[in-house]
Amino acid sequence: MTKKEIEQKTFTYFHSGFNCAESILKTFVELYSKEPYPGVAKFASGFGGGMGGSHCETCGALTGGIIALGWLFGRKDPGDDKQKVYSLSADFRNQFLKKFSSTNCQKILDMMEKQDIKLDCKKLTADTAGILYEILQKENVSSK
Repeated sequence: MTKKEIEQKTFTYFHSGFNCAESILKTFVELYSKEPYPGVAKFASGFGGGMGGSHCETCGALTGGIIALGWLFGRKDPGDDKQKVYSLSADFRNQFLKKFSSTNCQKILDMMEKQDIKLDCKKLTADTAGILYEILQKENVSSK
């Protein structure tokens, strides 16, 4: 899939009713997992809308992407190396912050036009998927 297709798929999931975090996670697990995980979105459900819909914490698109990175590079055992997932997560967060000027859901919402917030959130989530896709491309992570 291309970056544009990843962004569109993520946007479509969000538009269909999944939240920002669920949409990102679902897209990337479907793209990169060797096995089907139809219920994977539930792992990110509580992170949507800045943690539980509160808009008070980290943007759900960012947290959904970090969950996806954990899915791909996270540890299975306490002694496993965590530097790869930490490094990629930090890079992802830094690129997100550079593009959107904040990682806080409410601050990002405050920068959006009031009449277009729902559409703008969907676009931001799609753009965030594009950022994550580019990071994975640089790492030569191949999709299934």
